[in-house]
Amino acid sequence: MRGPVDYRPLLTELGLTDADAVHVLEAAAGSHTRLAELRRLLAGLVPPGCAAFALGSLGRHESSALSDLDLAVVYRRGACDPDAARSAREAVAAVLRRRGYDVPDKTFHSAVALDDLLGDIGGRGDSNDHLTYRALLLTEGAWLADAADAAAVVDAVFGAYAGGATTRGRYLTSLSNDLHRYYRTICVDYRFKVENAGKHWAVRYFKLRHSRKLWHLANLAVFCRAALLPDDARDGWLAEMLPQPPLLRTAEALRPLGGLPLCAGLVTAYDAFLAALADPDTRGALDLLAYDAREASPVFRRLRAGAERFDVAATAVVGHLWQRSPDHLVRYGLL
Repeated sequence: MRGPVDYRPLLTELGLTDADAVHVLEAAAGSHTRLAELRRLLAGLVPPGCAAFALGSLGRHESSALSDLDLAVVYRRGACDPDAARSAREAVAAVLRRRGYDVPDKTFHSAVALDDLLGDIGGRGDSNDHLTYRALLLTEGAWLADAADAAAVVDAVFGAYAGGATTRGRYLTSLSNDLHRYYRTICVDYRFKVENAGKHWAVRYFKLRHSRKLWHLANLAVFCRAALLPDDARDGWLAEMLPQPPLLRTAEALRPLGGLPLCAGLVTAYDAFLAALADPDTRGALDLLAYDAREASPVFRRLRAGAERFDVAATAVVGHLWQRSPDHLVRYGLL
């Protein structure tokens, strides 16, 4: 997304007002402001052939002041020295932390070569980390430093799927399969982090039931819509749609399928989720909540009710896709 994310035209189409999506609007505006500030701050900090991205909620334009910043630095071998890329990643992370951003050193802890992300897709050398990079660069990668190199990276990732002469599939199935694979990976990753790594469960649980699920639903809707386009128009439309925030991505897919009104329930349910994540007291209560004490927690019960409302809205969208694109949904989304 090159400019501010504007949900207001969609709200008008849905018969909603700003009051129905206060936190969706605030998150989009705040994310745009943060990205603009960071781009100014980081200008010139990465060498040619290297790019820095914000992934996660900031990349989706859904962040708040409480959000961490998933920093990804990707470089192209032959265009950038690996040591220079690693130094750039350290320098960018240091600047961001001095500005008060929480920059976790987990999946994106070091600079990664583009060739490594693309050289073994689906093979034994592929990893969950590389899958994560590819899926998120395509769907929520907002550039932080070096816009031109960032665009070249994203184009190369998309091209790795689109350029497969035998395996790409008429509907770019190799890409949709990898996005499905990433979604299931993060669902199982929740199990590992909570059961084995001792991470706290509550915020992760509600992210799975809202933002992760919406991301996957948006992808399903986009590919069902893309399947109905002429063959020579499909790749370009997908490349344009995938970087959009999931609510807008879903709406753009459903509009020509006659399902746009179903987005109203998604927007209002998702707004409540973003409100909870942006509230320090709610986040604090979730961070302290023991799993065995969840039923006694008003915060947990409120957010679970919101997740159930979101499920109702998402189920209606899937039902509509089933009516409009059943063959594609079964063959490419389910089986």
